[in-house]
Amino acid sequence: MSRGRGRRAAAALGLALLGAGAGAGCGDPAPRALMLGQEECAHCHMSLAEARFTAALVTTTGRTVPFDDPGCLARYVASGTLDPARIHSTWVADFLAPDGLLPTGRALFLATDQVRTPMHYGVIAVRPGPAADSLATALGAERLTWDGVLARVRAGDGP
Repeated sequence: MSRGRGRRAAAALGLALLGAGAGAGCGDPAPRALMLGQEECAHCHMSLAEARFTAALVTTTGRTVPFDDPGCLARYVASGTLDPARIHSTWVADFLAPDGLLPTGRALFLATDQVRTPMHYGVIAVRPGPAADSLATALGAERLTWDGVLARVRAGDGP
């Protein structure tokens, strides 16, 4: 095989592997960026106004469903509005660093009446760690998992 043909074959193989690797990482649907002031909550229909309270649900088809309050997301999930088999994942903004969304399974939820959330559920999400611990202590907040938030909503806590 000539040097030119060998290099072209190696380059083609490299591109094929690069493409396969990119596709493998893109298989799991993730939420798109939420547009504050331009879209509304799927549950309460209020405009998304504050990044630190936003949340999202991603369907198995990759569609992002926006929420303006973690409580609205929980109420929507708990209500069965969407068949649970169609829910791929749920996400919330970190109250302390709302520059992106984190999966609800990796968030710590703080229930408190010291923070006024958009729909008055009184539940905020934070990334676990020392800053979250300090905030929880300062607010006198109850610490919850996502399952705990869902249980509160099912029990009738919140609007």
